[in-house]
Amino acid sequence: MVSESLSQDAPGAIMPPWRKRDEMWLATRSLLQPDPSSGRGRLRLHIDKKAAAQLSTPKLLSTTSGYTQIESKKAMKARGIKSPDRAEAVLLALYEPEPLYKPRNRGLLN
Repeated sequence: MVSESLSQDAPGAIMPPWRKRDEMWLATRSLLQPDPSSGRGRLRLHIDKKAAAQLSTPKLLSTTSGYTQIESKKAMKARGIKSPDRAEAVLLALYEPEPLYKPRNRGLLN
């Protein structure tokens, strides 16, 4: 559920996300940013024009408490923009949330 709150804050994050949906958008955004030394991003997507347009549609907002928030689908609809379903499908394919259960250390079998 990307509408849930984060289980923990990222210490030292420049743009700390408000919810998991925001984290998903910001994480992919950072992967697509070009490296200053090489000019190439860590990730390159081969997507259609509609998905590419939807990736650039939502606005970056900030809350009064200093968190970064991505414009909600409801706010986008109020602006007359359709839901970015294709873009979020791409983001969900790349998103790796924190595991719900940490792996337990088990002893060796003798």
